[in-house]
Amino acid sequence: MMALRAPLARSAVMLALAALGGCAVLPEPVQRIFSLPAQDAPVEAWGELERWWERFDDATLSADIERAIAHNSRLAVAQARIDDAAQQVRVANQRLIPDLSFDAGAARNKRSERTATNFPGLPVITDNRQLGFSASYELDLWGRIRAGERGAIERLEAQQWARHSAQTSIAAQVAIGTFRIRTLQQQIRLTSATIALADEALELIRRQRDAGLLGDFEYQQSRAERDAFAVRLTDLRDALDRTRRAQAQLLGAEPDEIWRAGRGVDGEGAPVSGAAALTASAPAPGTALPALPDIPEGLPSELLLKRPDVREAEAQLRAASADVAAARAAFFPQISLTGRYGYQSRDLSELLVGPATVWSLGLGLLQPITNARLLDAQLKAARARVRVAEASYVQTVQAAFVDAGNAFGARATAHEARQLQERREQELTDTLRMAGRRFEAGLTGALEVIDARRNLLAAQLDALDRRNAELSATVDIYRALGGGWSAPPSP
Repeated sequence: MMALRAPLARSAVMLALAALGGCAVLPEPVQRIFSLPAQDAPVEAWGELERWWERFDDATLSADIERAIAHNSRLAVAQARIDDAAQQVRVANQRLIPDLSFDAGAARNKRSERTATNFPGLPVITDNRQLGFSASYELDLWGRIRAGERGAIERLEAQQWARHSAQTSIAAQVAIGTFRIRTLQQQIRLTSATIALADEALELIRRQRDAGLLGDFEYQQSRAERDAFAVRLTDLRDALDRTRRAQAQLLGAEPDEIWRAGRGVDGEGAPVSGAAALTASAPAPGTALPALPDIPEGLPSELLLKRPDVREAEAQLRAASADVAAARAAFFPQISLTGRYGYQSRDLSELLVGPATVWSLGLGLLQPITNARLLDAQLKAARARVRVAEASYVQTVQAAFVDAGNAFGARATAHEARQLQERREQELTDTLRMAGRRFEAGLTGALEVIDARRNLLAAQLDALDRRNAELSATVDIYRALGGGWSAPPSP
């Protein structure tokens, strides 16, 4: 017994040292590898950003975004990738538990009677039946299997963040598309109203021409101006059709619904006639742009680090670090335990009796020798992937600050431009009114009214574009800050 205890004690010490050595190849924690600017605004000032679209107080917008989140094909692809990554975690986890198997078999063999090992009296034909259980287990002393499991878990988390990032992007695209559709609808209504007014003016100029008060030049100029408005109207309707189809795709519509999306009513309503057409500010029902929500001043750096794409890049970096740990552990020997217990018998009736019992235990060690260069190349490749993941992580964080800075700047610029354009629109409205009075009094020609009408329409269309740009920039701020997703509820 004393002779046996010494080798067992040495083996236990070696296994303990090996287990401690295994800790040395576990993934290293990811360190922050960049500096952040000082936080300009507290995170609390922003509140919850999970459902930022509700701040626009628009039921139609909220319903469209909810539909896109539920049915968008891009999110379906992202969810499928999550499911795949989750199964990869299960595969990696199975390597940490013993492999159990059951086997049963029956065989009949005939040996040659013309060999040197043929002995008289031995049966030529033999039967053999067996039944048993076997088990094998690799001792993960160096952390190779655990590192593989950790890498699979991190990749699952990265795919989850990728879905959140896609959801954030899709919610923003739906909101921007909605605002664009409504802007185009209002622009179509204004242009149609301008054409109606141009038709009225053209009829008046025709009667004056027939009466000899005006020549053909003024009449042809008015017709050309009216046709220019009609050309602009066709362009606006084409843009609306394209935007509607893109919006239908975002909402997860069927192909037939996408095709029909560009053939609906454009929403401008009944054309407005008379001078009131260009001064009416109320949009048609269902085409009004929502009010702008308040945006706190300043850039909260902490919110940017919570963006889904930043967290995805960080998870990918941790996964790459786990790959390095697994590649380092591959240099150490693989130690496996095997065992089998079962029954073997010539006759089936005696298979489960005591004398038919068989069992075996084994300890195996596999040390790589000739493939050391391959393992070294795999380790260096894993370290290179870590550098790639580090650079990608830094690039993603930098892009987050670029997105946020551009969104804040775009909103400020769009707000100032919208105010200036609305003031210009009012000035041109007054100019057209005065030009119309001068024309009716015979103090000026029709060309002055035509120019005033053209300038006012351009200003009105541009004012709507500026309003849409301000709304879109607001959406970009929420998107840049990573809003638009929520964690699944706890089970």
